[in-house]
Order: sequence, then structure tokens, then C-alpha cells
Amino acid sequence: MSKPRPKRKRLRAAGRSLPRKRPELEAERREALEKRLGYTFKNVEWLHRALTHPSLIDNYDGDAQFSNQRLEFLGDRVLGLVMAELLIAKFPAEREGYLTKIFHQLVSGETCAEVGEAMGLGDYMFVDASMLKNKKGSYDKSVADAVEAIIAGIYRDSGMDAARDFIKRHWVMEIVEREVSQQNPKTRLSDWCGANRAPYAVYKIIEQSGPDHEPVFTVQASVEGKGAATETGRSRQEAEMAAADRLLRDLLRG
Repeated sequence: MSKPRPKRKRLRAAGRSLPRKRPELEAERREALEKRLGYTFKNVEWLHRALTHPSLIDNYDGDAQFSNQRLEFLGDRVLGLVMAELLIAKFPAEREGYLTKIFHQLVSGETCAEVGEAMGLGDYMFVDASMLKNKKGSYDKSVADAVEAIIAGIYRDSGMDAARDFIKRHWVMEIVEREVSQQNPKTRLSDWCGANRAPYAVYKIIEQSGPDHEPVFTVQASVEGKGAATETGRSRQEAEMAAADRLLRDLLRG
């Protein structure tokens, strides 16, 4: 008795009787999506390919050209290059380690999904019916992948300048500022000191007050020859970070 063929092979075999034409958006829906993207495709094939999830690959006999995986691969690299350019331009005095931390957050799947969800991209994607019921994880990876695929589609359609404009439009600076604000202020201050060849910051407890169960710490952060700032917090660490943040703001204002 012969063994039943694996599900994927059975699906591919069944797919041979299906039309090979890629799913396409109706003109009205395509125009609505392009308006959200802020980009009109000259060759709409790139858009439709970017929207085609790999779950539909069996409909096309397993041909990798029909899903957005290869575009996603390319788009990830385009996004990385453009984001590196933007960060270097925005933070000319920061060290590589600081830029790397922010970079990884800005090109992460979570951020790509956030960008895609803001555009309502999931409503336009072509996915297998099972995908609609089985979203897993802390973010929608299929939307994140489609965003990278669209970046590549724009790159292939019109070149790097168009892809750069798309990224700058949707990775709005509020996202960059948010990622910057989430970095540890003490680390950021240390990076600033290193970049500016200044002595590293020194933290000193000026005062500790309040009851034992609710202490209040007053801490001074200082960089020799550059300045000092004093802040309070409910723990020494909280006060040190607040003082570092205040001092760094003063130093950057200059």
C-alpha cells in the first residue's frame, strides 16, 4: 500500500489545475492603497507581488516568484541602508553603539508591522484563508513582511530615491524620537562623552530624604569641564537616570 503524499505536495498537485494568474486588486482598491502608500506604481505587478503571502505559493506550483518572500529579502536590505543614512545624518555626534541600538528597533518586525498597520495594509493582502485565523506572536509578521516587500517593489519600480522617499514618509521622525527616548539616559550620556572626548559622567548623591519605605534621592550628574545637573527620584537609579537625561539635554543644546 502506497503512502499518502504529504499535504504540500497534494496541494501543489491540485494547484496545477488552477489558473496561474496572480490575484490582483480592483482598480479602485489599488488606487486607494497607493494613496495610502504615497506612491503610484508604474508596473503594478510589483505591488501585487508584494501583497501576495507565501501561504498562496501552492496555487502557483511552488514558484517562489509568485510570493513576496524574495521582495521581502531585498526590501529588508534597502530599509537597512536608508535607515542607516537617516540616523547618521540625524545624530552626527553619536557613537556606533548608540546608533546600532536605535537602528535595530527601527528596522525590527514590530516597527515594520506598526507602519503597515497604520496604512491598513493587512486589508489589501492576498493570503490563504487559514492565515486569517492563525495570527501568532506579538505582532503581525505577515504585515511586517509585506511592508519590506513593498519597499523592494518601489525600489524595483522606480529606484532608490523613490524607496527612500517612501521610508522617510512612513518612518516618521516621531518613531525615531520614541526609540531615542527609550534608550537608557546614562548610556546615552556615556556615548556622548565618548564621542566628544570628554571625561565620563560622575554621579553623586546630594541628599536622601523621606521614610525608609518611600525614600527620595537627589543625585547630581556631572561631566568635568562640561556641566552638571541635579534631579530627584524614588530610587538612586531613577534619580541618576533623570539627572543624566537633564544633563544630556543641556549639553546637546550647547
